[in-house]
Amino acid sequence: MNYVASCAFGIEAILKREMHALGLTVTQSTNGKIYFTGDESALFLANLHLRTADRIYIVIGQGRVRTYDELFEFVKQLPLKNYLSSEGKYHILAKSQKSKLYSLRDIQTISKKALIENLKGAYQKNTFQEEGEYYRLSIELLNDQVECLLDTSGEALHKRGYRLKQGEAPIKETLAAALVLLSFYEASRVLYDPFCGSGTIAIEAAMIAKNIAPGLNREFAFLSFPWVDKSRFIVQKKEAFKAINQDIEGKIYASDIDANVLSVAKENALEAGVEDVIDFSFSDFQDFSFDKDYGIIITNPPYGQRLETKEDAEVLYKRIGDTFRHLTTFSFYLLTSYPGVEGLLRKRADRTRVLFNGNIKTRYYQYYGPKPR
Repeated sequence: MNYVASCAFGIEAILKREMHALGLTVTQSTNGKIYFTGDESALFLANLHLRTADRIYIVIGQGRVRTYDELFEFVKQLPLKNYLSSEGKYHILAKSQKSKLYSLRDIQTISKKALIENLKGAYQKNTFQEEGEYYRLSIELLNDQVECLLDTSGEALHKRGYRLKQGEAPIKETLAAALVLLSFYEASRVLYDPFCGSGTIAIEAAMIAKNIAPGLNREFAFLSFPWVDKSRFIVQKKEAFKAINQDIEGKIYASDIDANVLSVAKENALEAGVEDVIDFSFSDFQDFSFDKDYGIIITNPPYGQRLETKEDAEVLYKRIGDTFRHLTTFSFYLLTSYPGVEGLLRKRADRTRVLFNGNIKTRYYQYYGPKPR
């Protein structure tokens, strides 16, 4: 079976690394998408274990269309009966970039008509009540190439199930996991987040350290598909629970100056099952004790609506630079959308990546410290 994992732009290499680690067979990588093949086990593994993927789709068909008639015929000939029941509820989304067909409403309407015609022939029936299990399909066009994708995840995979509350400008769980994976964090090292907000970076790091699969505490759309062997998924889920490491060596420290948001972070950590490895504290970052050598700092300082003026931002980032410049054995990773940060920190990053937190364009400044002795 052919699948595709979608992700935020900029983290494709991290997602691909994750997929190789799971033993998935990657066939192609494009902007925001990694294609792979496998049986049902691959579907289960991807949804359950991938930390940086947004959704996992089944690739039902691919082709080339330049007219609405061609689009209709493309959808009408797809092997939809292999995936959709006659009692299902079918919802179609549309995307189009650099293609002759650009009206998303028309793409949706014509694709839905073709889908019903397809199923009429496949199931030899004329009416579809659409009252059964929910199928979310996506018709995506790029340079006149079209794909029909079936969403197997349901809610986006960043919704792990642990974040019951969040701060004013939350970072997505998938992006937080990517930040940690880009740092090459290991459970034996100390990790700090001095601007922890609702705790997402610290929690994702703790889940990585404890080897907690990110999908253990949520449901998936594929569980409602009649053709899916749920018993095999239950076996994989049990194996994932057994693989959790309750005895990690390192420690994660997280702090914030907002007592209310810190309380939220503690609740989220408890819900995620990682409260035992995260030490939360009410503290200004300048007063925080970075008393361990070879630590890793990964943080997402306030920006945008979280700071009142440009002067506030410049003062903050200068203070960050003054504080962290003395931590000579540390590795330092900072995500922000604020421009000119390297100048304010008075130090050029070893590497900078452009990443997206939802629709917010950010930069991830990576300062590499020495390796532990």
